[in-house]
Amino acid sequence: MAFAQSPPEMTLDVSVGGGITSNPFLDSNGKTSGSATIALSPSVFVEDELGETRLRGDLRLTQYLQRYGSDIAGALEATTVRKLDERTQLEIGVSARTSRSALGNGLIFAPTPGEIPGPLVPPVSPILDTTIAGTRARTTSIGTNIGIAHELDELSGLNAGVELNGTYIGNDAGFDYRSASANLGYERKLSPRTTVTMGTQVGGVDYLGRRTGDSLIVSPRVGVQQQLSERMNLIADAGISFVRTAVVGGHSERVTFAGSLGLCDRGPNRSLCLSASRSAQPTALGGVSTVTTAALSYDARLSRVDRLALGARYGRTNEDGAGLPLVRVTDFVGASATYSRDISERIALTVTPSYAKLFDDLQPRRANYAIMFGLTMKFGKRR
Repeated sequence: MAFAQSPPEMTLDVSVGGGITSNPFLDSNGKTSGSATIALSPSVFVEDELGETRLRGDLRLTQYLQRYGSDIAGALEATTVRKLDERTQLEIGVSARTSRSALGNGLIFAPTPGEIPGPLVPPVSPILDTTIAGTRARTTSIGTNIGIAHELDELSGLNAGVELNGTYIGNDAGFDYRSASANLGYERKLSPRTTVTMGTQVGGVDYLGRRTGDSLIVSPRVGVQQQLSERMNLIADAGISFVRTAVVGGHSERVTFAGSLGLCDRGPNRSLCLSASRSAQPTALGGVSTVTTAALSYDARLSRVDRLALGARYGRTNEDGAGLPLVRVTDFVGASATYSRDISERIALTVTPSYAKLFDDLQPRRANYAIMFGLTMKFGKRR
């Protein structure tokens, strides 16, 4: 049987620019440097009667004029969603990221609300591993996930999924690790606007070359999805994380609070999203820590040719887990704003000031103040 398929939509953004940054890698003794950057951002979208496939990439080459040399950072994400039948949907995704300044590029690569496809669902706040900041070590992460959702009837449904990830840190700045998790959930509509959810995630962490720090994480949660208006949606859940960690001479167990909150307001010319989460996560130090994150993103079309995008992120890694060498707390705060003006249908000028600061209880670190100017050329047909 043949299915109608729309022609693939392919786009490419090419950006060139430069600017000044005071501490690009959040070192304890960072120095101010000028820089020049070229970035490529391709995307592909394919849709047919059974679903859709999205591919998005970012490749960024930065040449610093003093001290830091050159840096390459990249991200690639691919997702396909397919209808297996009238009640069953399958989703498969793969992703890869590499960077020597994971915290800074986390601000750059984070999508704005206007770029997030799909229904009015708040985005998940990305995990921040602040333990590797200031090391200038290349961090590469690769992951894949598969999920299935099935409607039992008009009011209820089941979902299940499996996720595999690998994180690799260069320069012996941390421990490489692999993780695997499986989740099972149930949801039921109480009204056209309100849905309650229940679910459990079970995962394991394997640190390569060492047994200390290997962990089992079990996290049951209950939550609610509430459509507050035609434009606004709320998602929240709460539960616990039970962590069993291998230590010298045996195992250690602990229980912590886990939860997440997301709120999105999306209109035709303006979008605002807030998200926050707290969970037990592996870090490069070699053990499972309590990680808290929060994110805000705002995108507005000011006029036919003017656009403003704002983003802010907060992350705290409380490195108090069993197997870790010491108790340590690191906080990260970052914010950026991008103003763009279309010179023509295909060319835009951009200005991006940003701020990033790491608060480490072991040593003081200078904040990074940066301002970048760029020219972006857009190729391909856009929706």
